[in-house]
Amino acid sequence: MKSKVISHIGKRETNQDRILAEKIGTHSYLYIVADGMGGYDDGDIAAEMVIDSLTTFLSNSDQFNVNVIHKAINKANLALCQYQEQHQSKLGSTLGGILISKKTAKTFWVGDVKILHYSKGKLCFESKSHNLRNELYETDNSNGRVNLSKYNHIVTRSIQGDVKKSVPSYHELTFNKGDKLFICSDGVHNIIDPNTLQYLLNKEESTDALFATIDQRIQKEASDNASLILIEGFD
Repeated sequence: MKSKVISHIGKRETNQDRILAEKIGTHSYLYIVADGMGGYDDGDIAAEMVIDSLTTFLSNSDQFNVNVIHKAINKANLALCQYQEQHQSKLGSTLGGILISKKTAKTFWVGDVKILHYSKGKLCFESKSHNLRNELYETDNSNGRVNLSKYNHIVTRSIQGDVKKSVPSYHELTFNKGDKLFICSDGVHNIIDPNTLQYLLNKEESTDALFATIDQRIQKEASDNASLILIEGFD
């Protein structure tokens, strides 16, 4: 398994994103982007706590499925809840994660960290963000007649101590040789959308060239913290 990571501060005073790319078993790899919520206190601490809690729980699991991942996220919620009680501080983080065992990628997300899967140069899977825009689109009969884009940045799920508001979405996919997986915080996908990423993927001659182009754009254009993991499949 080959991976590359970017985490850029953008125009913020601090970088509240945290990244993990780690082997957690003989044939298993864990990748996470945690995005500390800027509207809360200590978003960087929240992101670190979420990653530490998930890594500890999943590293000690003998199987990986949706129930195990759900339990891992509940543990992270408990850790943040205890911290908030002790420090009288609000903590929150969104996240996107991928757990790869052999050719199976188990993806999960809470909030608006986006997961993308490309195979043979085409977008095969895009995670659906937990934001107010998507919730309104699903429930509002005026679909298409009202501009809901202004609600893109209002997340409706996050890890912030309340298990009811942190239910993860989950998707399994087959990860073959030559496939590419991306985990992107909103600071990235607000600049480079999935279609643009597909265009760049097919335009650049190598993964290194693709990564360099993405990195240059993020450094030049990012106003928010911008973090990304690129994972490439090998036999």
